[in-house]
Amino acid sequence: MLRRAVLIAATALTITLAGCQSDVIPRDDSDPVNEPITGVPAPAEGPLEIGSGGDIVGNGQYRIELSATQFNIEEGLTTANVDINIIRENGHSAPVNLALRDNSTGALANVRWLFSDTLIEGSETSSNLQVQLGAARAAIQPQQREIVIRATDGNVSPLEALITLNITPTRAPDVYLLIGQSNMVGSSEFDAREADVGELDAPNDRILQLNVTGNDMTNFPTPSAFTTDANIANLDALTVEAIDPLHDGFNFTINGKSGTQVGLGLSFAKAMLPNTTANILLVPAAWSDSGFCRTDTLLFPGMGWHASPPTDTTDFAGTLLHDRALARLNLALQESGGIFRGILWHQGEADSNTRRPACAAAYEENLMNMVASIRSSAAVDLRGPQARGVAADVPFIAGTMSFGGEFAEPSQERAAVDAIHRGLPRVIPFSATVDNIDLVPPAHSCGNGGCIHFGSTAYREMGNRYAMWMRSVQQR
Repeated sequence: MLRRAVLIAATALTITLAGCQSDVIPRDDSDPVNEPITGVPAPAEGPLEIGSGGDIVGNGQYRIELSATQFNIEEGLTTANVDINIIRENGHSAPVNLALRDNSTGALANVRWLFSDTLIEGSETSSNLQVQLGAARAAIQPQQREIVIRATDGNVSPLEALITLNITPTRAPDVYLLIGQSNMVGSSEFDAREADVGELDAPNDRILQLNVTGNDMTNFPTPSAFTTDANIANLDALTVEAIDPLHDGFNFTINGKSGTQVGLGLSFAKAMLPNTTANILLVPAAWSDSGFCRTDTLLFPGMGWHASPPTDTTDFAGTLLHDRALARLNLALQESGGIFRGILWHQGEADSNTRRPACAAAYEENLMNMVASIRSSAAVDLRGPQARGVAADVPFIAGTMSFGGEFAEPSQERAAVDAIHRGLPRVIPFSATVDNIDLVPPAHSCGNGGCIHFGSTAYREMGNRYAMWMRSVQQR
């Protein structure tokens, strides 16, 4: 039996959706968000009705009954499936138009819907509505949304039928890509890790990481190894609890990692935890002393962050690290079913090479190309293909370099590269810059090898700052 809808007499309303030609969004069968999985109607005691002095049953010409008025749905997955019955009275035979709006804002932000028929002819009495909440840019909390089915025949007062969606956030993990050079790898002082229960670097069972292989020639003996699954990750245990150093593989013999340095990634994830009900999955893909610029320490000339091979191979490295980052990211997305929530970048030291001034001059363009490539080439997740592309809204957060110790008076190239970092929000959409200018001695010690690296207390604070800006960009 159909349940009587919540009916509200309404004044005329025009609904405008950017990029839409009608109130119907056709279902794309290739998009997992639009799969027609029936939602679960929430239990209710009797019809839910709003009226004054009795039930509102219509406008004297027709009324609406719905199969259910409350649904429990999971973000990005299940669908509220509503049968709509038009009950005509007093010989009413005019066509009835159906549309949808949000009860609070009028804008159906992140809502996808499909009417089986939006024009109910005089001889017809029914339609069907499927509604989903697509996965959002930012993780959400459990919430309730009210949407309204609007029916009008152009002759009498329109009717609006209220539907309540009780929304559970997606269980898909939040996936973050960590890229750059040594300060993203984590080059703190040795023996800095404080990972016992209750300590600052203690693991958390909701923070996982891709179980990557170490940055060495054993794992990457040839250029082709940079995109081979068996070389970039441990396929026998693809995800493990995130433990510093994040860029070291998990050692099952000692049930942990022997390294004692820390970086910013774990602190970042801990700061993001209160904002999500899902697990967080970190994808470490940085490499020390790397950049768009060629350096003397890399295994192969092609080990760079370029999105496409550079024409100048004298000053610039190639694409291998960009390619490996994408391969690791896509492996993590496909195996976990997670959502690509953002990119963390810390780099610039290699591109501040005073012997290769062309590197600093080209840094902004190279960085823009890299971000565009990752946003375009990442595997499609629950957010759908609209979350991919050159200007996709996957947040990109970069951090400024260290100006402690011997770098207190920066070279012209170093100052130019950090000026580019600070100006990123003007040239890269959905980006932000973390200012680390104060994370130097005497307040914070430097890391291994001098003040080109931050120390452990600075990294932990950097993680918090990256999280603050990540949340800010996600919520735009």
